[in-house]
Order: sequence, then structure tokens, then C-alpha cells
Amino acid sequence: MKKLIIKSFDNFLICILGLIGFLTGCSVINPPLVEYGTPHVDYEIKGTVTDSLTAAPVQNARIIISQTSNVGDLTAPRIDTLALKETDSTGKYDIQIQDFPSDSITFQVTVVDIDGTANGGDFVSQEKDVLFKQSDLTGANGWYNGTAVKIIDFKLKKK
Repeated sequence: MKKLIIKSFDNFLICILGLIGFLTGCSVINPPLVEYGTPHVDYEIKGTVTDSLTAAPVQNARIIISQTSNVGDLTAPRIDTLALKETDSTGKYDIQIQDFPSDSITFQVTVVDIDGTANGGDFVSQEKDVLFKQSDLTGANGWYNGTAVKIIDFKLKKK
């Protein structure tokens, strides 16, 4: 009886340790990170957020950069938020993202008014897709595949 209990515990422990290794070593939970000695690309998304009626800059609008991906056999896509930033007093934002190189990659850029009427009005959120292609990259050297920059401006409408 004692051997059966010990053997069952050993099997249980092996399963738990294997599961921990799988969940922390694969990209099931978190996307993989770019590390030293791996090919990588720097993407930069910048622009200005303004009021569509007055063309005044919108300060403290939140910029959210996300990416949708399908992992394995999952039927629902996974949305990874890659960066969050607020616009400055001139309505400008500038976000850099480092990722693995690919033929093309699309990021979703969403602007959300987080302070209500404090900065000139209560604005409706907007979303735009930003496509980067291999041909957009410049300055490749060794493991570094280059930089790509896109300027995405938003003109927000009031609610």
C-alpha cells in the first residue's frame, strides 16, 4: 500500500512539473520576448491626436498598441497589448516596439479619451490597423533586421 501511494505521488509530481515547464517555456501564456543574439526588428508608431472640429491637440489621450494572433488550435484569437502611452501637451505620441522579423505584421492602434471633458471634450475612441512590410525596414545589420516607422494621426470626434 505504501509503495502504491509513493508511486502515485511520484506520477502526480511528474505531471505537475511537466505542466509547469510547458506553461512557462512555451508561448501559450505570454508572447516570446526578443533576447540578445536573436533576429529582431524595431517598429515605431508615432503621430498626433487632434480634435476633428477645432484641430486642437488632445492631451492625455491613451494610445494602445495591440496585436491579434491565433495560437495553436484556439478558435478565438488572442489579443496582446504591447504598449500603452498617453499623448503629450501637443497631442503627440511616439511608441517603439521590438519584435521578431516577419514578412508582414499588423498592429492595432487604439486611441481612448481617458479624462472625459478635462482636455477640450469627451471624445469617441478610434482604432486603426497599421501594416508593416519587409520593404518598410531600413538599417539592417547582422541579427538586427532594421527599423520601420509609420506616422498615424487621429482626428477625434466628440461624443
